[in-house]
Amino acid sequence: MSGAADGGHDVNQVNGCQLPADLLYWPEKHVWVRGPDADGVVEAGLTDVAQHLAGKIVMVNLRGLGKTLARGKSAGTLESGKWVGTIPTPVAGEVVAVNEALKASPETVNRDPYGAGWLIRVKPSAWDVDREELAGGPDGLARYRELLERDGIHCAS
Repeated sequence: MSGAADGGHDVNQVNGCQLPADLLYWPEKHVWVRGPDADGVVEAGLTDVAQHLAGKIVMVNLRGLGKTLARGKSAGTLESGKWVGTIPTPVAGEVVAVNEALKASPETVNRDPYGAGWLIRVKPSAWDVDREELAGGPDGLARYRELLERDGIHCAS
């Protein structure tokens, strides 16, 4: 399911931040969703915006397999030189995979937030409802741009 943002995907630059056009976003929480795949599973992670705001990520601790998470509740914790906090879950459902590689290499989220730096895979329990709350396509990117401009957020180039 993972793929690098530049691997044939349209990538938009918004205030210097990379935002692939084929993803859904929860702009206010700086998380993304890809999918669902043929099994109805979605993949989620932190946006380029989030990893720039956090700085060098030094620890990622994700919830375990089989956990049922509500939208907006913690999918785990992240620690960087600037910040320690929870990672919001963009969709409600059961965690069916976690990116175990991030335990040994948390900086992967900085290097490749839309590919190898994915965080969790979830079998959504209310995809139709959660999908309506996420921002996608040109309108979603415009919504994200408005938020970044309003908050004065720019990603380093």
